[in-house]
Amino acid sequence: MGSLIQSYHELWEIRDLRVEGWPMMSTPWPTVALSAAYVYLVTIWGPRFMKDRKPYELKMPIQIYNIIQVVLSAYIVYEACVSGWTNHYSWVCQPVETSSDPDSNAMRMARIVWIYYLSKFVEFLDTFFFIARKKFSHVSVLQVVHHSIMPIFAYCLCRWLPGGHESFGGMLNSVVHFIMYGYYFMAALGPQFQKYLWWKKYLTTFQMIQFLAVFTKSMILILGLAECGYPWQFSAVTASIMVVFFILFANFFIQNYLNKPKSRKSA
Repeated sequence: MGSLIQSYHELWEIRDLRVEGWPMMSTPWPTVALSAAYVYLVTIWGPRFMKDRKPYELKMPIQIYNIIQVVLSAYIVYEACVSGWTNHYSWVCQPVETSSDPDSNAMRMARIVWIYYLSKFVEFLDTFFFIARKKFSHVSVLQVVHHSIMPIFAYCLCRWLPGGHESFGGMLNSVVHFIMYGYYFMAALGPQFQKYLWWKKYLTTFQMIQFLAVFTKSMILILGLAECGYPWQFSAVTASIMVVFFILFANFFIQNYLNKPKSRKSA
């Protein structure tokens, strides 16, 4: 136990001091606590609270939420591209730029990584809306695991490596969310728009492609195929998370898009 605490302190000593005074950055425990609270609320407290209540009608709040997510995702993608990924970043191996000049691309990237981190808490609303509408079957293991892990992962990214190689995953994830929440917004407009939403099942495919892309990019550093000073250990953590997410999403795809037609046919 002592060695574990010592390792934590040693790791804390090498944090990126540029984000030191930013909200939620001074310690990881609020992030961990909020993620744990999310799991408790959506798996235990929420269903109990709604058990004898009528589902809430939340169409307008959900539509506003979808629009906010579309705009926020577009902003994150734009900032990540302009401050690095379509500007001067290497797509093979990219270190974290350490300039503390407020007007530098390095600080611009750090700020958007921090905003990306904060957006992970906003995404808790995905599940809260399901609970409030008593759509408990929509609260899957996939969703709970995904939403509880991402704030902690994004915290580590912002606290130690706000930019560089693995910020690619945040940018790509925001591209996926731009499309995903755009779909949700259109789907809620009414049946007259359903004919334009034939591509629903490809959302999950796109998400799995995202995980494969981030995994592949992480493996470049893990396997030593490129070296730029970015810690391969964090890429190993990223790759491991991508494997977990890919398995969960692949299982969801199989259950919802491959097995269902077969069951109808056999019936």
